[in-house]
Amino acid sequence: MGQVGSRATTIERLPLSDGRTYQVRWLERGGLGYTPWPGSFMMAKFLDRKKDELELNNKKLLELGSGTCSVAGLAAGLLCKEVDLTDRYEVLEDLNASIEFAYQNTDAEPCVKAKVLDWVDLEFTETAFRPGQADMVIMSDVVYFPHLQKPLLHTLLFLCNESTLVFWANCDRYPEYQPNVEHFMEVLEPFFSITVEEERSQKGSGSPCEVREGTMTLRS
Repeated sequence: MGQVGSRATTIERLPLSDGRTYQVRWLERGGLGYTPWPGSFMMAKFLDRKKDELELNNKKLLELGSGTCSVAGLAAGLLCKEVDLTDRYEVLEDLNASIEFAYQNTDAEPCVKAKVLDWVDLEFTETAFRPGQADMVIMSDVVYFPHLQKPLLHTLLFLCNESTLVFWANCDRYPEYQPNVEHFMEVLEPFFSITVEEERSQKGSGSPCEVREGTMTLRS
């Protein structure tokens, strides 16, 4: 446990299956974009287990909605060829700091960049990215606010081509909110073929925001 200014911060060193580690830190009660949610822990472990099958060492990966302390995105930095962690402009400084902190005291020199990608500003996204730029798109616990579901869909449709792999992990409930995952599934289904890769209890996920009776599902 450490201190950032007058607010407590938690630091975790997380291992990969090959023995490498990375660091993640977050402010206690930090809020939506400043907390590592259970789906991100689930995604990180999934990528680690599937790294050989997915040939991640040759993949360019983009994460949507990284927030400031993406467990999955930072793990991907050690597993993939190149990684772009994206979110709104206002969290970019903290996201860059998290990337720098993650690989301190390691021999790793991952190619990880923080970039602005705001789902509600598709015009900017179209100037900063191109379809198929990433081999893989990941997103964790992005289905939260209902009004962002269609902008997220439009962002995915722009970023992806027929060969893009998309992995999405989401909780069925949060400490103070239950997202409408079923509605987002309906929004996606006309455009994407969806497969459930795994489903697990949130209990023991490692997240400070787990709901013990809740579940998390990872889909592709």
